[in-house]
Amino acid sequence: MGTDAQTGVCVVGSVHMDVVATADQLPGKGESVVGHRVALSPGGKAGNQAAQAALNDARTFFVGRVGRDHFGDQLRAALAGVGVDTTYLTVDSQEATGVSPVLTDADGDYASIIVPGAGQRLDLEDIDAATDAFAQSAVLLIQLEIPVRISAHAAQLARSLGVRVIFNASPAPIGAEAIPVALWSAVDVLIINGVEAERLSGMSIADVPAAVIASQELQQRFGIPTVIVTLGGRGVIALDERGARHLPAWPVPVVETIGAGDAFAGVLASESARGCPLDEALPLANAAGALAVTRPGAYVALPTGGQIRAFLMERQRAASDSSAF
Repeated sequence: MGTDAQTGVCVVGSVHMDVVATADQLPGKGESVVGHRVALSPGGKAGNQAAQAALNDARTFFVGRVGRDHFGDQLRAALAGVGVDTTYLTVDSQEATGVSPVLTDADGDYASIIVPGAGQRLDLEDIDAATDAFAQSAVLLIQLEIPVRISAHAAQLARSLGVRVIFNASPAPIGAEAIPVALWSAVDVLIINGVEAERLSGMSIADVPAAVIASQELQQRFGIPTVIVTLGGRGVIALDERGARHLPAWPVPVVETIGAGDAFAGVLASESARGCPLDEALPLANAAGALAVTRPGAYVALPTGGQIRAFLMERQRAASDSSAF
């Protein structure tokens, strides 16, 4: 476990600019559709998650790379603007900042292509240079938008410093064997969505009970203490030494689903860094994911800690009032 001085969240991974185009429906193969909105939005799983952790009042460090260009400057300013420490967001002299074209439809569903750019050139020396940030953190949060060997190195460094490792295995490869043992062996908490759970477990997940079975398989196969599977409108399941439990999703109007999973991960990491037990952190993370889908964009859609708690209090009060009749 970390020391009293370790209260931060260190996020290692990708940051890129989303170019978001919205139309009534997503185009099919070979099809063009006419859209009605386009926007530039700071993105990248790690960037989104770091922004959410900072908005939830955690001291947050970001380790990544951008290019020497306008998008890189904008992304650094956006992270710093929500309170993220960008000391270890380095500038790559050879590659441009990553970009992700994102297509969204009227129901808020989306498809994207991630072009990592400079983020893909994050190297082992970048991780080692950020050791001080790791040493001040209680939690490391990593994903799979950078080379997996870099995430594995970060996880091993965190483990050596007594830092808890939360692994959002996204985007998931086809098959868990693509992720090295050096990474799996360092993971304390695995966060995945239903599609990612299917890929990593090799099982079909048609409902909540199937998600529980898949999470049990992953927990046993890799010795992961806690496995969390987010299921969109079907809520979230969590499995740890106390067994499995299911939290239903809060019904909300969906504008865009971009960043909902990142909001969930960022809040879970920041609450964990504060020493919050899983069963207290899960409702807050679940609420953050719900709030994120009610707004367009990535960082601008992420809720503050105060907004998350107000939403949860309001919904719990409404549920209590309705059950009284």
